[in-house]
This record gives sequence, structure tokens and C-alpha cells, in this order.
Amino acid sequence: KHVIFPLNARRLATLLTNLMNKIKFTITPSCPAGWTWFGSRCFIFDSSQKNWTDAKSSCQTLGGNLASYHSTAEYTFIRELTRTAAGSYPTAWVGGNDRETVSETVWKWSDGSQFDFKNWGNGEPDNSGGGQDCMEINFNGRDYVNDSGCNSQRGFVCVRGP
Repeated sequence: KHVIFPLNARRLATLLTNLMNKIKFTITPSCPAGWTWFGSRCFIFDSSQKNWTDAKSSCQTLGGNLASYHSTAEYTFIRELTRTAAGSYPTAWVGGNDRETVSETVWKWSDGSQFDFKNWGNGEPDNSGGGQDCMEINFNGRDYVNDSGCNSQRGFVCVRGP
């Protein structure tokens, strides 16, 4: 014999609400293999030497874009990611550029996010000699963000969602 308990919609909703309140869980975001979670995004450093355009294409093939950063914490994390992978602070491409904008002085992130935090090195961007349209970090192994010619060969940092 089956015992059937009469449940109206209100009683069922109350029971489900009580049950959900007793269940505690945390959703832990995960990144694809090789990527590292920070904040709300996944990052990876690729040490293969590419020009900025090819680096951007490589990131897009991986489902992301060249990295943008929007705080001191993100910038520091990206620098440490490169150091951990390379054993030093290699000069590396990130997504900042002014080649996709209307003006030499207007910079943007290649992932389309707001260009709200740059942390340029002193006097940068200076477009020294002309044609410095792409952003690199760790210039000469230092805590220095620089504009550089986009055809230089660099490792690069990609970003994507989980």
C-alpha cells in the first residue's frame, strides 16, 4: 500500500524552501586545464614568442582574448603568473592597444572591457619613434607597463571566463 500525503502548492513551496535553506553549498568556479582562476576570470601565460596580433589570435583560439586588468590586484596577479611560469618577469603582451582606435592617444582593451586601469610606466605611453601601438608588461623584467611595436616577439597572457 502507498500512503499519499495531501500537498497543496503552498505546503509544497514551504517544504522546498525549508529544504533549500538547510542545504548549504558553494559553487567553486573552475578553469580549463592550465588556466588559473583569479577574481572572476581565468588566466594563462603562454611563453611562445609571438607578435601582438598572433598572440591575440592564439588567445581567441583558446576561447579568450589577450588579458585586460582592472585593478592593482589583477595587474599584480598577472605579473606573478608570468613569473611563476617563466622563473622571472618576462616582457609579455596584454590586450591594451591603440591600433584599433580612432586616435594614437586613445587606448582600449582587445576584449572590449573598459580601459579603466592601465598602470603605465613613468612617461608611458610615449609612442617612441612612432608605431608603438601595443601594450606590454614587465618591460625589461621590471614592474613597468610600456607601449611597444606590435611586431615584437613576446610571450602573452590570455583571459577568459570559467
